[in-house]
Amino acid sequence: MNKEKKNQTTPSVPEGFTLSMALVDCLPVLFFSISAAILAMHFDSSLFRAGVLLVILAGALKAGWKFAIALLHRDVRFLSRQMRYLMPVGFLLAVLALFVDRPRWSFAAVIRHMTNVPALLFLLIGIAGMGLMMWFAKSQDRRDAKANWKEQITNSIAQFCIMLGILL
Repeated sequence: MNKEKKNQTTPSVPEGFTLSMALVDCLPVLFFSISAAILAMHFDSSLFRAGVLLVILAGALKAGWKFAIALLHRDVRFLSRQMRYLMPVGFLLAVLALFVDRPRWSFAAVIRHMTNVPALLFLLIGIAGMGLMMWFAKSQDRRDAKANWKEQITNSIAQFCIMLGILL
């Protein structure tokens, strides 16, 4: 009876989380890291760098969660759940840096760059992808493999487009 009760309260390892899924989950982290590094080279702000570092850490740990499931067949819940804390704090610090370190960047230069035709197109696609990601987060089960593939592909495309928008 005790064993039955334990099985009812212990979360099961999600099905369908493969090594290829874990590897693909690293792509948005890579693309965001490249984007953040480029921005950090142009925006000398320790607060901004700390914020994007937390966002990158959150993404890397979430990918680590998928590696743990795929390779160890263990659901290390901390690796998944930390994202709801680290990522918002990281983005908050990055946005705060825009105000705190306002003299270190030019709003006009950013607008000029963002409205260049190739950059604008990629940034709009990236923003649309992020909007879709928010909808996925509210409407899909994070432990469902199909839902994860949709999220990862969308996030990878969105982060890649944002990276291209920053590079162009």
